[in-house]
Amino acid sequence: MSRRFAEGTSVSVGKSRGDIDTLLRRWGVDGIQWTDQFGEGQMTLQFIWKRDDQGYLARFVVVLPTEDELQEEAKHATSGRVLATKLEKLREASGRREMRALLLYLKGCFEAIEDGIVDAERVLLPFLVGKDGKTFAEHALPQLPKLLSGTAQALLPGPS
Repeated sequence: MSRRFAEGTSVSVGKSRGDIDTLLRRWGVDGIQWTDQFGEGQMTLQFIWKRDDQGYLARFVVVLPTEDELQEEAKHATSGRVLATKLEKLREASGRREMRALLLYLKGCFEAIEDGIVDAERVLLPFLVGKDGKTFAEHALPQLPKLLSGTAQALLPGPS
């Protein structure tokens, strides 16, 4: 089985956030917001950027193990008791790999944008937030079968 990107990284979540902030500032965003929701097992990144006098809000949600999941993983195999030191190590490591992966993803997106491979709106479209607070992906994904059942379906490979 292959290793996942940044598995076992010692780079802290704070360092990765700083690297992401620096990347976003270089790309020209107007604002950055991080929200931690440990009970729900997620961290959220939102940023605002402008293009042609239009402001866009993008949101990325990084899913993490919940406290209950960490406690379950920290249980002793035979006694079933939560091992405090193991739990603390799991809490400390939670989010490290995911934040490195988010940084890698954003770097790749911005490189593709800067090289003219794709424009920013196309890359960020699933993550753009509407007035109702939902992302485009949150609106589109439940409708995906319906959206693809029309003419778009003809573009997909099928039986000959």
